[in-house]
Amino acid sequence: MISSFLPTRDAALSRSAIALGLVAGLFGVATLPAEAAPAKPKPAAATAAAASPGQGQAMLLESAGKWQAFSSQQGRSKVCYALSKAETRIPTNLKDVEGLLFVSSRPGEGVRNEISFVMNFDLKEGVEHQAIIGNERFALVAKGQNMWLKNPAEEPRMLDALRRGAGLEVKGTSKRGNPTSDKYSLAGISQIVKRAEDACK
Repeated sequence: MISSFLPTRDAALSRSAIALGLVAGLFGVATLPAEAAPAKPKPAAATAAAASPGQGQAMLLESAGKWQAFSSQQGRSKVCYALSKAETRIPTNLKDVEGLLFVSSRPGEGVRNEISFVMNFDLKEGVEHQAIIGNERFALVAKGQNMWLKNPAEEPRMLDALRRGAGLEVKGTSKRGNPTSDKYSLAGISQIVKRAEDACK
């Protein structure tokens, strides 16, 4: 099974690390492994535990449009998330590694609808990347292969824009300095985010 990570902010970004096996779910697999990482990662380190079989199951809850909702239970810790993959990617030489977008909730940590991206290639750090929805732009920051909103307080506004929008473009810069662009369909996002929210109430 192919696995990837649900990114969470490191200590410097005031979030804990959670790892989930994800990509298999994009192709219709109803269950996939998930394992929680330590609640307090070291500062300036984007630590995440590798997903391993038998450590918990992420259950497919619902699919709509290009989106899927999952939930995972690790002991008393529950994680619920909406997930989509990029429909197109530029440059095309990166087509074999897919971009992923998550809207995740971790009620045990007081986290609701955290927006994050897994690019699956190394990103340039210390520069501003962008998410574009219609006429709205949101600044993103990168750590390793993951990105989050530069200002977490903008998450409700961005989620509202995602629900109202037709498409999302994520513009990034690779570690080598090359510009990249991922495009996502937003069809089904409202229904799926609500399903993930309801699962983690």
